[in-house]
Amino acid sequence: MSRFEKRQRAQRAAAVAGVDAGKRKHAIAVRPRGGEDSRPVEFSTTRAGFETAVRTILENAPGARPEDILVGIEFAGNYGFTFAHFVRERGFRVVNVLGAHSRRWKEVVHNQGLKSDRKDALTITDMVAQGAFVSFPFLEPVYADLRCLVSMRERLTKLRSATIARTKDVLQVVWPEFEHHFPSFGKKTPLAILHAFPGPEAFLAAPKRRVLRVIREASRGHLGESAYEELRAAARESVALPGAQGVLAQEIRLQLELLAAYERQIAEVDRLMTERLEHAPEAPALLSIPKLGPVTAAVFLGSIGDPRAYDSSRQALKVGGLSLVVSESGMQRGKPRLSKRGRPELRRQAYLFAVRSVRRGGLFRADYERALAANPGTPKKKILVAIARKAVRLMFSLARERRLYSVEPPR
Repeated sequence: MSRFEKRQRAQRAAAVAGVDAGKRKHAIAVRPRGGEDSRPVEFSTTRAGFETAVRTILENAPGARPEDILVGIEFAGNYGFTFAHFVRERGFRVVNVLGAHSRRWKEVVHNQGLKSDRKDALTITDMVAQGAFVSFPFLEPVYADLRCLVSMRERLTKLRSATIARTKDVLQVVWPEFEHHFPSFGKKTPLAILHAFPGPEAFLAAPKRRVLRVIREASRGHLGESAYEELRAAARESVALPGAQGVLAQEIRLQLELLAAYERQIAEVDRLMTERLEHAPEAPALLSIPKLGPVTAAVFLGSIGDPRAYDSSRQALKVGGLSLVVSESGMQRGKPRLSKRGRPELRRQAYLFAVRSVRRGGLFRADYERALAANPGTPKKKILVAIARKAVRLMFSLARERRLYSVEPPR
């Protein structure tokens, strides 16, 4: 929906209402068309409180039908979702006012940092009346389930990354040389070695046969005697703090147990994603794309919802933070860059799919080679991001039309 259409929708409404959502209480203000704003009213997040809010809206817009009233809600996390579904069931039209926009709007109107639920409700009402809102997606059950699973995966991925970062921080005083031999903690071998021998003293004290067994089992036979000798030399010459071989070394083991728990939870979320994806009508079309796995397809649908609710693939790119923005001021013009204002998990999965697709025989291998030849000095990562954008447009097109992928373009 364009900005003009939003303004038109707000101007045609019989009344607009602004709701500031909170944990235990919401605040609401109503502006009838051609009338003054009502006094803000606070109501509890209960059924009785929601009924009070509905009465407040109808009393301040006498004679108006619910479908002619626009209700804008500024959500605070999950707070406000229950009220949005409550008023929608009674025929009201619901839109979303972004918190980042309302904070700037208050600075413009009041020229000072005011913060109260009642004043915020008036600010939200003013923004809705100006058409400064975005659509609120009421998703079908399959898309709603996938959206929840995508959010869960985003949180677990952040926790996993934080655990790895903390483990590496502790290693800087416990065994600084270890990360030189195993810079990536995305593989099983370094994790298995650290879990069994969390420090140079523990590594040197263990029998050689036991250490070799751990290394060979974790690496599936790819590493052996040479890796053991390199680690033993690093442990013998380590500059680790002598006092860090006790409690801090045990913290490494605890962090690794926490990391394993996050890995299990991410695997369970992926399983649920694959299970729920089977109920999506767009699943066959998405899975027909070469190298596109069920998790990537589930993240795509969970991030954007129903593809038929969008007008073009540009909107899907914007949801994922993959749209291009340019900073301009006077004679200065910046270079196009990603906005990164969107769902990070969609960006991550799109980039990983691009990496898989540019390998030999991949879907976008020819595009990748063509871009490298045409732009020899361009970083490869920049080309991969461009291919990720192209991949999202392809996913959107197939999912929206619900057609299978084919090498030849459709007529």
